[in-house]
Formats: sequence, C-alpha cells, structure tokens
Amino acid sequence: MNIQCVVYVADVEYSFPTILSALQAREFSSPTSDVCILMSEHLDNFDELRSLLALRGVQLVDATEALQQALGRLDGSHFQGRISVSTMAKLVLCDVLPPHYTQILYLDGDTQIVSSLSELQNAYVPEGKFFAARDYTSIHDFLHCGKDSHYFNAGFLKFHRNGWIGPEALELFVKNPAACDGKHDQGALNYVCGSSLILVSSRWNFPKQFLHLVNSSSLSVVHYMAHPKPWHGTFFPWTDKESQVYVELRKAHPLFRSLYRGINLDRKALYKYRSLKERVAHTIRQNKFGPQLQGLFVGDYAV
Repeated sequence: MNIQCVVYVADVEYSFPTILSALQAREFSSPTSDVCILMSEHLDNFDELRSLLALRGVQLVDATEALQQALGRLDGSHFQGRISVSTMAKLVLCDVLPPHYTQILYLDGDTQIVSSLSELQNAYVPEGKFFAARDYTSIHDFLHCGKDSHYFNAGFLKFHRNGWIGPEALELFVKNPAACDGKHDQGALNYVCGSSLILVSSRWNFPKQFLHLVNSSSLSVVHYMAHPKPWHGTFFPWTDKESQVYVELRKAHPLFRSLYRGINLDRKALYKYRSLKERVAHTIRQNKFGPQLQGLFVGDYAV
C-alpha cells in the first residue's frame, strides 16, 4: 500500500486540464506514488471516465459529499468569477484522503509536469512541515527590486499528513478573511505557516509568466496561473508544444473532448493582442532577467 499520493481537486470547469496534468504526473511519477483526482462537483459519465482513467493509472474519486461536509460552512460570497470554493479543498485533504497517505503532494490542475518527479517524491517531509515554492509575486519582486521574499504559491504543496496547517488556515479564513489579502487559501496558508514552511526550488512550481526567460530543461512543474491558459491556445510566453498536448488529449477519447471548455473569439483576440505586446517587450529587454531566474533553481533547498 502506497503511503504517498499526488492529488488534484477539480470542479467540472477544470476537469479537462486537470486530467492532462494527472496523466503527466502518472508518467513522471514513481510507481510507489498513487495519482488521484478528487472531484468537487458531480460529473456526467463519471463511472465511464473513472474506468478510462484507471486504465491509465489515475484514480478518479467522487469527493463531492466529503468536501461539502468539510467546506460547507464557507461563505460563498467570498468566491466570485474564476475562484471556486474547491480552491480551499487543499486545506482539508486530510479529511478526505484515505489515512494511509502520509506524504501528500498537491498540485493545481493548471499545471504541466514536464520532467521526472522522482527527486521530489523521494524527499521526505517531516511531521508538521510542508514544501512550497516562491509565488510569482515573490519572483517578480526579486527580479525587479532584489527583495528576497518567501511568500509561496499554493498551487504546489507537499506536506506530511500529521501537523498539516490546512485546518488552521481554514479557521483563519472563516473568522478573518480580510487577513488573507484576497488570496483565499494561499493568503491563509502564508499567514499561518510560521516555521512550518520548507522552501523548495522554483523548478517544482514555475510560473508561466517567466517561461521565456529560462531553459525548459531546468523545470519539472510549470504552473499556468492566471489567464490565458494553454488549453485555449498558444500565447506568449509558451509555444505550440505546450498547447498541443491538450489538443492531443481531446483527440484521444470522446470523454476527454466532452470536458473541454473553450473561450469566445473576443477573449482569444484579446489574448493574442497581449501576447504580441509581451513578445515585443521581451525582444527589447533581451532576456536581462534570465541569469537571475536560473539562480532560483539552486541553493539551500530541501529539493
């Protein structure tokens, strides 16, 4: 029985990209780690999809009732637009996952796994501790101001089941959401983390905004935080390669294709316009930040 799992939480809207990331995680994971997707909403054709993913080594779990029980007291007015209540699920994973999982690796569904996770999976997280990498804002401040911040992004977390600070962060959000600075789960976790945080290399949760500045061979997990998203097309700074994997997934099976959610032509045109502006700006700057970014991959990290 495996004690480690790679886990995702998805609503219907994010089920398609989450499946892609989970299949990549299975490909790049040790067989001693399970890979599972917890659905926070009921999904059409759930049983058929569960069987299809099981053939590929990914467990699909209907966690709607368990997550509703764990998160039902949250005020829905705090979650608007693209922010779903399911983003809080990482805080209560210990209430939902089977008890034999003690090493839990959580990933957001808008990630791509681009190289082996074995080094990360072999790194043991002590009780009461968790691994996380710097947030986009921390990296931006480091590049532009030289400020070294340990404010972390919550789209990648590895933690020991015993002593996980998620429930403490949830209590903070319930009682004092203003303390989270509008960042929901991420703001709450950063607020309460104290000495529990073990900062790890940015290679394990690399923001898409800086993809054009680094050698992709340095990366293991790319996080496509914020819009646009690669399953909606190719927009700078990523290439057709990063978008094509979603096209291939849609072609792989009608069930996968049915889960895809596209965007309208107006939004696509806006993203193309922004993409062109950013590409021109990058050409002018001539990658002045590249060496500094590469430096974030090495250092006194646990992994």
